[in-house]
Amino acid sequence: MGTFIKSISFQNFYNYYGSYADNTYTFKEGINIINADNNMGKSKFYNGFLWILDDEVYDSDDKRIYPVSDSTYVKMMSKKASRENVELDMGVTIVYESEGIRYKVTKEVHCKQEDGGWLFAPSTKVLKTSNNEDMPVMDKQEQQEAIRVLIPADMEKYALLQGESMERLVDLSTLNGLENTINALADMNNLIRMCGLAADLVKLAKQEYNKEETKNRGASNEILKLREERDNLEKWIEDANGKIDLARQELLKAKEKEQQFESDFFSSKKRVQLRKEYDDERDKLESLRREKAEQELSITSRLFDENCPWILMGLGNETSDFDTKRIELTKMIAAKEISQNPQILLPDDSPDAPSLRRMLEHEHCEVCDREAKKGTAPWLHIKQVLERPHKEMRTSASFMQFYSGIQNTTGRYEATIPQIQESFEQYMNNIYDLDEQIEAQERIVEAKENELTLVGSENSTEEEDRKILSGYNQAKQTITNKNDEIQRWTGKIKIWDSALSKAKDELDKRQGSTPIRKAKELYDNMQVIKTMFDLTKERIFQNIVDNLQTEANKMYSTLTKGNQTVGGTLTFNRQDNGTVRVSVIDSQGEELFGNGTGFQRMKQLAIVMSIISSKVGNKSFDYPFISDAPFSEFNKNFINNFFEIAPNVFHQSIIMIKEFYDSADRNLISEHGKAIVKQMNDGQLQGTFYVNYAETPADAGNLVTKKYCYTK
Repeated sequence: MGTFIKSISFQNFYNYYGSYADNTYTFKEGINIINADNNMGKSKFYNGFLWILDDEVYDSDDKRIYPVSDSTYVKMMSKKASRENVELDMGVTIVYESEGIRYKVTKEVHCKQEDGGWLFAPSTKVLKTSNNEDMPVMDKQEQQEAIRVLIPADMEKYALLQGESMERLVDLSTLNGLENTINALADMNNLIRMCGLAADLVKLAKQEYNKEETKNRGASNEILKLREERDNLEKWIEDANGKIDLARQELLKAKEKEQQFESDFFSSKKRVQLRKEYDDERDKLESLRREKAEQELSITSRLFDENCPWILMGLGNETSDFDTKRIELTKMIAAKEISQNPQILLPDDSPDAPSLRRMLEHEHCEVCDREAKKGTAPWLHIKQVLERPHKEMRTSASFMQFYSGIQNTTGRYEATIPQIQESFEQYMNNIYDLDEQIEAQERIVEAKENELTLVGSENSTEEEDRKILSGYNQAKQTITNKNDEIQRWTGKIKIWDSALSKAKDELDKRQGSTPIRKAKELYDNMQVIKTMFDLTKERIFQNIVDNLQTEANKMYSTLTKGNQTVGGTLTFNRQDNGTVRVSVIDSQGEELFGNGTGFQRMKQLAIVMSIISSKVGNKSFDYPFISDAPFSEFNKNFINNFFEIAPNVFHQSIIMIKEFYDSADRNLISEHGKAIVKQMNDGQLQGTFYVNYAETPADAGNLVTKKYCYTK
């Protein structure tokens, strides 16, 4: 029947205030439920088992498991008890049976307050009862062995679960994770140890055989050569097998790395590619922005450009208007000056000497546009102006020269002024084109950024992605190298085996003394025995694997039935190195990823339960299945399905759960929970149903947990 827990009791342990008698939970075979709301002692209940088995407790504040110590004892003892007493006992007692022996284990701490602090004195008591005889266990090693009867260390990961740890029942992240689980749950470890013992016996028999050969001092040179050849070949084969084993281990590690990186490889590869595309597109965007900025900065230079200054825009007629006004002004000034002072010194070259000579010769004043006959007053005035003395230019002359300079300077721009509007329009068109290109490029960059986000760029750096690519490629290369190495050494062993058989046959013919023959027979028999154990182990393991897919899918189908989402089909594939890979296949035969947490936990449970059911002989778990909040991700169907098949696999389950709690109900049980209670009381489901409650509302420091059992 395996190990069966009769009861667990608490004394001033967390919010379990009071004596052991006040806080005793008795259990049956089947499913035992502790139904409690948040903060009502589920994790503290679980801590009772952790403390007994491992001297550890789970700290809900840090969400970590810590070894018990003075600092944890402060948190473990009841706050109400510590406020009421300066000295108290805090502890946990578990009573269980196995193989007809009853065990009672108590771990207790005597707590005493001194000088404002607490002193702690822990103790462990173990009592074994067989044939109505109580036997205290005093030796610490024997105490630990008795405690481990409850749940052995190698079974604890399958028997003692807390929330999300259910998802790690089987370590499917490594290729040999399922193999280790099969070896543990299917009782293969004893057979594996027998295989190891058989191998040791082969070595001892070989040593005895070699010893008898050495005693034969009269062996011929031919026999000695054959022995040397045999020994060399055996050594080569042994070394080669060692290298093959090492290569297989490295191959296994490489495949685990490949599997580890495989899920991220394509995403990382895509991210690396998209990052390069994003950087290229962003560089194009920055180039366009720089080009626009440079164009905008060139406006000032364009305003005063020597060839086409924009500042003259719209002044196309101003040059000719200015020239007309300048000539009219010149005539008016000249006429006025002459009329007021015929002797006035006009500015040099106004009118110029050639013009004055021409006017005298033609007897006509080009300034006044009047006739000036030779010898007349006008003609003499022109002559007087021609012969006037040259002095420094007066202000009025400088003023006229200024306007003449303007005319001369701007005259050369007159032809380009019509081109200014065209130049400006071309410039603005370029700016508008750049704006459109920038806007379009911004959309491209944004699209690339969104693509990066979709492949998880926010959660992975470029360096991390490159490490994944490098790790994946390196693992692939290692796999190729190690496969080649194994094939190379296997080929050599085949050749050496053939030569070794010939050498052994020849030795058997040449050395036939009785001691050597008997030692040789013992050696051969031990090799046969080792081969038998190895083949038996392999046959049983293969049978389990062969049955596992069928059994696991039956379990998985039952556990997940009634859900709108189909969980897929479990497949178990034996690898070349002997390990087993588990995958989930959809209806199209493709591997299925992304199942929800509930399905993931059910997959793990299905594998574990099917392995247990595939054992030779006893097809149930030999130890209690203890779990804190295992159904936090399960719906009603999942829970009902588990209760339907769990008793066939786990002969006793102790489950701390809040899914059946209803604070609005008089009995603090939901309708679903009441249905479970009815099944238990009607005999349809074996087990007990407890509800934890508080008589009065209180904070965590003053909380006192009470209990009520609703089953018969």
